[in-house]
Amino acid sequence: MTPPNAAPASPSHPDPDLLREEAARYALLRRIAPAIRHHMAGTLQPIGMISAILERRLQAPAPDLAVLRDNSKSINTLSRSAASACMNLITWVLPKENGVISLEAGVEEALGMLATDLAFRGFTVTNQLNAPEVNTSVFALRNVFTACLIALTDASPAPASVVLRSEPADGQTRVCINLTRDKGPVAPDEARTYRALGWDDVQALATAEKVSITYSANHVDMLFSEIEQPVVTG
Repeated sequence: MTPPNAAPASPSHPDPDLLREEAARYALLRRIAPAIRHHMAGTLQPIGMISAILERRLQAPAPDLAVLRDNSKSINTLSRSAASACMNLITWVLPKENGVISLEAGVEEALGMLATDLAFRGFTVTNQLNAPEVNTSVFALRNVFTACLIALTDASPAPASVVLRSEPADGQTRVCINLTRDKGPVAPDEARTYRALGWDDVQALATAEKVSITYSANHVDMLFSEIEQPVVTG
C-alpha cells in the first residue's frame, strides 16, 4: 500500500539524467540557431535577386521574352535548391531517425554550419581528418562533435587556431580537436544570444550518443563507433 505522503511515480519525477540531456540538447540548439537562420537566408537571397531583375525587365517597353524565360527557369531551379537546403537545415532542429554518415562528411557539415560564427569570433579552423572509409552516427556527429567544438572555443580567448585530426583506436575512430592561442590582442567577447556551452552539457550529449570524450582547456578527444553503411538493393 502506498503511504499517503509518498512522492508520485514517474513521469511526475523524470530521470535527472534525462533532464540534463534535454537541457544540453536545448542549449546546443539555441547556440546553432543563428547559424541555421544565416544559412537559410543565404539560400533564399539569390531568389530575391533574380526576382528583382525579372521585375525590372518586365517594366521595359519591349521585354525580351527569351531572357524572361531564362530568368523564370532560374527562379524555379533556385527555389527547388533552396527548399532542399532548408529541409536539410530543419533536420538539425527536428531530426528524423538517426542515420549513417561518413565521418569526414559529417565533420564538414558541422564545420560548414559553424564556419561564419567561428571566423567572426576569431578562430581559424584547419581540418586534417583522414578517415575516408569510416562511417558513424549522424546524431553523434551533429550533437557531440558540434558541442565539443563550441564548448572548446567558448572557453578560450581568441584569436586562436583549431586543428582537427583523426586516428584509428581499437575498432573506433578518435577525433581530436586541438586549440592553440595565436599572437595578437584578445578579441572582444561578443555578446551571445544564449549562454556558453559547458562540458557538463557536452558530457550529457556524449553519454546519450554513446561517445567517449576526454577534454582539457585546449584539447578534446572523441571516440566514435564505426557503423557499416547499409547496402541498398534494387
